[in-house]
Amino acid sequence: MKKFNHSLLASIALITAGGVNAAAFQLAEISTSGLGRAYAGEAAIADNASVVATNPALMTLFKRPEISFGGVYVDAKVNLKGEFTSDSPQVSRLLANKNANQNKVVPSAFVPNAYFVYPINEKFSVGGGMNVPFGLKTEFDSDYSAGIFGGKTDLTAINLNLSGAYRISEGLSFGLGINALYTKAKLERTAGVGADLINAQVSAQAGRPVKVLDSSDVVTRLQDNEWGFGWNAGLVYEFNDRNRLGVAYHSPITVNYKDNTAFNRTLNRTDTAELDLDLPAYWEISGYHKVTDKFAFHYSYKYTDWKRFKELKATYNSDGTTALQKDEYFRGNSRIALGVSYEATDKLTLRSGIAYDETAADSYHSASIPDTDRTWYSLGATYKVTPDLSIDLAYAHLKGKKITFKEEQEKVPFAVNYTSKSTANLYGLNVNYRF
Repeated sequence: MKKFNHSLLASIALITAGGVNAAAFQLAEISTSGLGRAYAGEAAIADNASVVATNPALMTLFKRPEISFGGVYVDAKVNLKGEFTSDSPQVSRLLANKNANQNKVVPSAFVPNAYFVYPINEKFSVGGGMNVPFGLKTEFDSDYSAGIFGGKTDLTAINLNLSGAYRISEGLSFGLGINALYTKAKLERTAGVGADLINAQVSAQAGRPVKVLDSSDVVTRLQDNEWGFGWNAGLVYEFNDRNRLGVAYHSPITVNYKDNTAFNRTLNRTDTAELDLDLPAYWEISGYHKVTDKFAFHYSYKYTDWKRFKELKATYNSDGTTALQKDEYFRGNSRIALGVSYEATDKLTLRSGIAYDETAADSYHSASIPDTDRTWYSLGATYKVTPDLSIDLAYAHLKGKKITFKEEQEKVPFAVNYTSKSTANLYGLNVNYRF
């Protein structure tokens, strides 16, 4: 009993490390105008000051200072059905009447943004902004049966950017920016059916009913907030005022977390340990083509280098001993998007888009973040209230591919076979003003 108790809780601690990063957690929701076209053409379109988020070179297209602020409300529906399985007949009997089902795993969230562009002269412009390029939140019931795989996971990464752009020639512009990424992470895991298994073994040894754990008892809780720093760059080439191509790149960022009370049950050690979170680089190539006075089409290909994210490894500062290690199975993922814009009147612009967003998890998934391939269907509009004030509105529906996967962990005497279904509705609103 004592050995079983020890190994189960030790494994729970290891699972916690992987929960936040079992699938990609990059966010696309950087603007409302982009949302309306499924973010097609982001590196080549200069609708408003949100160009700062993707391709700073586009700032040279602005003649007057401009601001844009708003956000996207994400209403996601991720439902899981789970069946317990075990190689142990004793464990199988204890779990026979239990399931690992959970609906509405991902709570609704608001993703804010704010940007400015300030042209200095005909060749040079500066700008900056705030957006959320990475983030996730999953919440399971406090007494969720597979709490060691679920629990609560919350990661927010707020990016602050300062950029400059220079027009090299009549058609070519270059932009460069620096990024300060503030990350806040909180992970929490509960005992779930692990409590039943431990209680059963303790009771059998004592010869009477003994309860040492509740299913809702928190067995691991970790939280920290740290800064990371990186850079981004972009090019845009204007063939003429109706056609242009853009390329944008964002560097990888490493965030170093330091925990003064890192605990490893196997080593029976509590000490200061550090862990590096390696966030990926990503690049995008886009095109914009205005084929008539009113109609334009645009497209993008985006690649995110998630294969850089190979492991989560924490080591104790004093002697380098491994406090925690979990290998990851990410791959680089692609996103393709196609959109159209139509200037219905002098005041109203309509847009639409479709995109296919590939999962980075490939054959490895997690209940905590059941990532999957997604298809975007988007609609949007911009209305000019005055010549200088405009409002962006957009809606997008995301449909995720149904996936099945098995979640298990070494030394945990059970696994869960999951089926996941996911959809999301996104609603965007931004206000733009030119000075």
